[in-house]
Amino acid sequence: MTLHAPRPSAFTVPRVDVVRPAPVMLPDGVVREPTRPREHRGEDFDARYDATTLFYDAFRGRDGRAVLLGPPFLNLKPALAAMTVVAEPAGTACAFVIREWDRHGQVLVDVPDGTTHVALRSAIGTFRIAIAPSDVDLFAGRRVLFTLSKNNRLGWIQDWIRFARDIHGADAVLLYDNDSSHYRAEDLARAVGGVEGIAVARIVSWPFRYGPQGLDARRFWDSDYCQHGAWEHARRRFLEAAASAQNADVDEMVVSPDGGSVFEAAEDDPFGIVRYRGRWVVGIGEPAEAPGAATRHTDFQTVLRAEMRRRLGILPRDVLACPAKWTLVPSRCPENAQWRVHTVDRWPAALRMSARFGYRHFREISDNWKYARTRADRFDPALHEVDEVLRDHFAKVNWQA
Repeated sequence: MTLHAPRPSAFTVPRVDVVRPAPVMLPDGVVREPTRPREHRGEDFDARYDATTLFYDAFRGRDGRAVLLGPPFLNLKPALAAMTVVAEPAGTACAFVIREWDRHGQVLVDVPDGTTHVALRSAIGTFRIAIAPSDVDLFAGRRVLFTLSKNNRLGWIQDWIRFARDIHGADAVLLYDNDSSHYRAEDLARAVGGVEGIAVARIVSWPFRYGPQGLDARRFWDSDYCQHGAWEHARRRFLEAAASAQNADVDEMVVSPDGGSVFEAAEDDPFGIVRYRGRWVVGIGEPAEAPGAATRHTDFQTVLRAEMRRRLGILPRDVLACPAKWTLVPSRCPENAQWRVHTVDRWPAALRMSARFGYRHFREISDNWKYARTRADRFDPALHEVDEVLRDHFAKVNWQA
């Protein structure tokens, strides 16, 4: 098997800056009211819910408009729809458009050249908001690996980058740090900067509440705003001119039996997107054992066997498969499509599923933030198999550089 993704030249990122957005908070006494019925909220709902962030950040979009993005506006929307927006220092009134998407809201403002701030006057308060410059040029033409992370070990993050670099040709990293408590954003920046072959990288400090998740796989996915905001922020402030962008968590690595680059595949796709499902990679040992502190992705090369069933009695599907992830070309994504964790809304091309690529979801690469998932299974050939494709990929990565 030959891996033909281009291998970057060996160099270290000269500098990895930490980007700190300038959030706008609601004044005392004004809150975003959740839509979830109270009987389905749970005891910790209020502590996890973001009721007070109006905007995560404000910056120049690639088309010159100011982009103000945040959680969905919900009960705040009537006041925003009736507000006045004035550009500073010009002092001119500005037209604007409000967009509300799944768990996300945006205000797009037509501002004149030279605008440094906008003043919003509304029934919920008056706000003077700084407009940051666009960072789209930083990642122009790059193959970008991006994610949202909280407290993932720095060694895990480095190995995750090395894999995408050597197997798929990633040469840029955009990492949103969701208020990690185990290290500072500057420590993360140094760790990412220590990986060779990456031309540009940024750490975005993203300290917002992640939000309550759904009750099960289908019910009440309505209040986890944080990652939806991060994805639109990544797209609009950083990635619109990237050659391609891969959405993956630190415990996920994309593989292909033919050794192809998923970035190249997205760039070659007539629509500019490749979407693929995942398989769980699990720890093997005695059931009482749990992965130790020194674990790395390379310690795990056993996957759960597929369990195929027919959907609607017709289409075979692996019921153990992990939800889809994607790699795409940002410039070919429709303007009104929304980047989401497992799909891209309002883009028919994103409904297609690739048989050429898949990703491996490492159960043991986790601090168990969501639920206690790390453990060791006894190998059972009826349930498990060694992943030869993953093993082959691992052998081609320079894990030291």
